This record gives sequence, structure tokens and C-alpha cells, in this order.
Amino acid sequence: MTNIYWPIYKNLESEIEKLTYDIYISDDQLDVYSTKISELILRSAVEIESLAKDLYWQNGGNKEHIKFDEDALKFLNQKWNLEQKVVIISSPNCHQTNKILFPFNKSEKKPNNKLTYTWNNAYQHLKHNRANNYKFGSIKYLFDILGALFILNIYYKDEKYDLENSKKTIDFPLNQGSILFSIKIHKWFKYDGNFKYGKKDDFDECVYLTKYSNKTMENHRQIREKMRVKEMELTRKHPKFIEYIKTNDLRNYKGQNLMAELLTSDEHLSFLRQIVSPEDRDYIFELEAVTNKNCI
Repeated sequence: MTNIYWPIYKNLESEIEKLTYDIYISDDQLDVYSTKISELILRSAVEIESLAKDLYWQNGGNKEHIKFDEDALKFLNQKWNLEQKVVIISSPNCHQTNKILFPFNKSEKKPNNKLTYTWNNAYQHLKHNRANNYKFGSIKYLFDILGALFILNIYYKDEKYDLENSKKTIDFPLNQGSILFSIKIHKWFKYDGNFKYGKKDDFDECVYLTKYSNKTMENHRQIREKMRVKEMELTRKHPKFIEYIKTNDLRNYKGQNLMAELLTSDEHLSFLRQIVSPEDRDYIFELEAVTNKNCI
């Protein structure tokens, strides 16, 4: 499928980059407004409206006539937790103190006092009464709306990166082709015994995550099952286990690892070495980076 959104996004970015040479982007300039900035905000909003609806339908939304914010973005937020996703302003031409944006966090009030996204508040004011609301065409709102559009474009592209191993994560393009922004990536660090993905505190802020590839996950399951069967086989045959069950009912055992308790440290290490075959011990687990859709 042809991506009709990314080239338009890149064009918007190039115009904003030119703007960063005309205006020194710093804290005391964020309220600077102009007709050009208003135009860029409005053009970005048109892209968000279309892109949000496309993502809504592509990801299971079934209503035909929808609003981009009250229906599409609400639906996508429930699926992907967009409100906590972070965009980082990484352009060397940007000098504002706060470089961390949460574009889908509702923090400004609409006329009816309901909360909305900062950039949507600006968009609606410029769209419906521009002559009296020109101050909403400011640098601050421009970065907010382009950050939102950047995130939606990443989810629309939905690219997967084969990383081979954890060291390859350093090669992951955090800017995702942007000249203004970067994102956070959640680096895999563990699966529990039930293959549940381990989440760090910043998981929901990350637009991308690394995980085992599907092939690796399946091989890992097979290896774990082989280990489980082998462990049971070796345990039943072990003299110390046989001696233990002569005087103890296994149903009454409340510990975590019976063999670790019955054996000395050296004996237990030798026992564990027998469980894993040489080929399984040397198996290389491959990682991949995918968009964080909160479905790990």
C-alpha cells in the first residue's frame, strides 16, 4: 500500500525547519504567531483528521461516519495508550527548555470546558474564527500538532526492524526519518516463566519496543518444553529425590525448587547442565523492534 501521508509530513517538516532559521526557537519565542505558522497548523490538522480516521478503520473501528478526535483518536488511545506517548524535540535549531512533548495528552479546555489536545484547541479556534484567534497560530501549537502528526505517521508506517540481538538496538533510528523529532524505544529485558513481556516504568511512553521475534518465541517455547520434560525425567531418577519421596508427600511441599534444596551447589549445577542440550544452549535469540501497540 502506498503511503500517501509521509511525503506530506516531510514537506511540512522542511517548511518548519526553514522557520527555525528565521526565528530563534527558545522559551521566550514560543508564543510568537504569524499567518505562516497558522497555515502550517491548519495543514497539519487536515493530515491528522485523515490519518486518524484511516488508522481507526485499519485497526478494527467499525463506525462509518466518525469524528477524527471524538471517535478515531479516542479509539486509538484506548488501543495504544497514545496519551502517554512521548515525542522528543531533537533538532539542533530548537532551544526551548521543554523538549519532551505528550501530543495526545488533553490539557486545554474547549469552550464547553471539556479537555482537549493543545493543538486541537488551536486548530478549532483558527478554523472557526481565525480573525479573532490569530494568537493560536503560535510556535508552541505548531510543535504540538506536528508531534501528534509524527506519532500517527509512525503507526501508519508500522515498520518492523530486525535487530539480530540486543546490541543492534543502538542502530535503531530514533528519529524515524524526522529532522525535528525523536522517539523513545522500550528495550526488552526479560520474559517471565509464562512468556509475559517485562515492562519498565517508561513502557507507555515508548512508540517502539524491542521483543523476541515470532520465530524466536516459538523456538524458545519448544526449548522450555524440552527442558521441562528433561528436568522431570532427571528428577524422578535422581537418588536424592527417590529417597525424599519415601518419607515425604510431594503435595505438601511448599518450597520453590525441591532439587535445589536437596542437592549441594555443585550437584545442582551439574543437574542443570544436563537439562539443556548443547544445541539449545547455543541458540541465538533474535530481537525485533515493532510499534508499541500495547498488546505484548
